[in-house]
Amino acid sequence: MTKFLNLEDEEITYYVYNLNSQLPKETQEEAMEILSQLNNEKVHLIIPKYGKNCWENGVKILSRMGYPRNKKALPKLAELLQDRNWPGSLDAIEVFRDIGKETSTPYIERECEKALECHDYDWLEHLEFACDSLEINENDFHNKKSYISMKKLAQN
Repeated sequence: MTKFLNLEDEEITYYVYNLNSQLPKETQEEAMEILSQLNNEKVHLIIPKYGKNCWENGVKILSRMGYPRNKKALPKLAELLQDRNWPGSLDAIEVFRDIGKETSTPYIERECEKALECHDYDWLEHLEFACDSLEINENDFHNKKSYISMKKLAQN
């Protein structure tokens, strides 16, 4: 049986910010090693809202954890699809590919609905790219209208 670390949120935040790609490699690797042992209930803290330089290493950790261990972090991974130029965004697509379309699609569909509410056409274009990359189509979405709207608006 694998033993996971039960760290306080403040400790997790410390290690998450040590994932920063601007820090020495040894610091990043130590943080990755510790965070990869994190209790499943706290894996969503690995991708901070503010900390773009930490995202790529965070996605690497979540990728190594695999599904279902990384399940609580999937909404955060889906948020990275807002812009495929962001660090970790393309790797997030690969994490979703690894866990499969059936599990991935609801998270991506939620992001699509948020982008539609905001009328953010750039975001929709990036989500369209993710859907195309993952071979997600209209029939995979629960709300087919969301998919159709995304495709139409992303191409404008």
